[in-house]
Amino acid sequence: MRLWKAVVVTLAFMSVDICVTTAIYVFSHLDRSLLEDIRHFNIFDSVLDLWAACLYRSCLLLGATIGVAKNSALGPRRLRASWLVITLVCLFVGIYAMVKLLLFSEVRRPIRDPWFWALFVWTYISLGASFLLWWLLSTVRPSTQALEPGAAAATEAEGFPGSGLPPPEQASGATLQKLLSYTKPDVAFLVAASFFLIVAALGETFLPYYTGRAIDGIVIQKSMDQFSTAVTIVCLLAIGSSFAAGIRGGIFTLIFARLNIRLRNCLFRSLVSQETSFFDENRTGDLISRLTSDTTMVSDLVSQNINVFLRNTVKVTGVVVFMFSLSWQLSLVTFMGFPIIMMVSNIYGKYYKRLSKEVQNALARASNTAEETISAMKTVRSFANEEEEAEVYLRKLQQVYKLNRKEAAAYMYYVWGSGLTLLVVQVSILYYGGHLVISGQMTSGNLIAFIIYEFVLGDCMESVGSVYSGLMQGVGAAEKVFEFIDRQPTMVHDGSLAPDHLEGRVDFENVTFTYRTRPHTQVLQNVSFSLCPGKVTALVGPSGSGKSSCVNILENFYPLEGGRVLLDGKPISAYDHKYLHRVISLVSQEPVLFARSITDNISYGLPTVPFEMVVEAAQKANAHGFIMELQDGYSTETGEKGAQLSGGQKQRVAMARALVRNPPVLILDEATSALDAESEYLCAR
Repeated sequence: MRLWKAVVVTLAFMSVDICVTTAIYVFSHLDRSLLEDIRHFNIFDSVLDLWAACLYRSCLLLGATIGVAKNSALGPRRLRASWLVITLVCLFVGIYAMVKLLLFSEVRRPIRDPWFWALFVWTYISLGASFLLWWLLSTVRPSTQALEPGAAAATEAEGFPGSGLPPPEQASGATLQKLLSYTKPDVAFLVAASFFLIVAALGETFLPYYTGRAIDGIVIQKSMDQFSTAVTIVCLLAIGSSFAAGIRGGIFTLIFARLNIRLRNCLFRSLVSQETSFFDENRTGDLISRLTSDTTMVSDLVSQNINVFLRNTVKVTGVVVFMFSLSWQLSLVTFMGFPIIMMVSNIYGKYYKRLSKEVQNALARASNTAEETISAMKTVRSFANEEEEAEVYLRKLQQVYKLNRKEAAAYMYYVWGSGLTLLVVQVSILYYGGHLVISGQMTSGNLIAFIIYEFVLGDCMESVGSVYSGLMQGVGAAEKVFEFIDRQPTMVHDGSLAPDHLEGRVDFENVTFTYRTRPHTQVLQNVSFSLCPGKVTALVGPSGSGKSSCVNILENFYPLEGGRVLLDGKPISAYDHKYLHRVISLVSQEPVLFARSITDNISYGLPTVPFEMVVEAAQKANAHGFIMELQDGYSTETGEKGAQLSGGQKQRVAMARALVRNPPVLILDEATSALDAESEYLCAR
């Protein structure tokens, strides 16, 4: 928003606020002057203090307006940094207005004065407007000329209007909304769960009311029939609500188990669709951590907290209605403490969200270390480096522990703040409720019912408060999950060419190539050569000369920096992805086998290939003999990464996997390095 507009709106509201508050004050005190009211101020029948509060908040807004007008670059930033000030002021004045209402209710006469009610309502309207105007001034976009050195960067980094980034609250809300959109296929389950949730919550809400009726039946009515009726209703409500709560919990558990599966599936599909450079830039452990721990954390935390939030929201609604019906005075006392709890929860939730992200990153680094060590255990053992790897992993875990300590300290302070506030509210209710009972404004049964409701409300609000921090933790993990789900690959395999016949001629024309992870190291520069069909062509050169890079380019793993690669005169990017890798087969020096049967490994990528073709390919690769000697033959499980087979056996199975396609272009990247001379001769033949 433009600076002058924000200033005009703020000054206009300040004028209206002062005029309206002053007019209401004057009309409510026609029988005495301002000086007389000041000299003989009585908190039980004067609203002078509410008028003074109006002047105080106007002074705050005026100071904020002047600060922003004088320095449009740093002024809004300073207002954003002082959010707590205006929040505490509005909170204190709002609570004081409630106290004022309770004090006036003791005198009875002033509370029937319409001018008092007008000022009471206007006070809350102006408090809300003051809070919004503070936010408006804090979001003023500074002009380019007004920016001081470093201010522009700070503005861009803070994520406020004009910075190009959404505010953290909006980002969290958008992430949560996006996460909930993944539950759309389970709408029927959600409706059923919501129905049983409402039934259970309503049943629990009526329990304190009929408990109070039972006590009144004994203490006041001294009627056994009334007592028995109330106890019977309490039993029926308890049984019904427990039954509904069990069904609700089971359905919610099913819903979010389905959500977890859906998230993992979407994330995995997104990962396998990324370009090859993506996997060069991201550690395997980090990706596995996102796929396992992060998705589980998201589904568990969100499912648990949404269930708790919905249940307690329904209960709070019913509890508030009953509390006001029992005593509006005690209800006001109760609600004085909850804004403080909400503010504490908000501060704690934001801090916990940031910590949660750091914890997830630290866990991902630890997982990456563990995955790297375990996957290379033979190498680790060959150098007797087990203890050092354990120490490295321990150091990663200690980083996680440091963050966990911060989480524990934050939670401790949060429990202290919210717990002490609840304690003050409960003591105030007990003291003031006793006063109402003694003065005949309330029965003892109603007081007991109200106290039970207050405990229920406290538990509900505490649960809702923990929901916020829990959701922020889940949102922190969800942001990292959606970061990969929403990522679009920079290299799209959108070719459609799939001819029935392919000669297999390959032409490299002035190919220049650089790996994205090594942007300053040019691997190939203006390389040109041709591979003729029906002939064997060998690429010879020292290590690091780019032989394997040529293989990667021919497989269309990476985009070119310059030049082009042609297959039968057509760019390889023009061919259909599945077709291209059916006509070009690669056998690498270190072939990768999957933890499946030998048949599945040979027919990998060809789900409809006949078994006879699998056997024929194995015979061509000189693998049929050792396969038949295995206990389960072609059904033998190869183990993780083919660990159940020797190096030479893995290479022969990989060779059979390439030959079963009968490819026009066969790439052998030192594919027989682990074979003995006889086996190599048989394969080559």
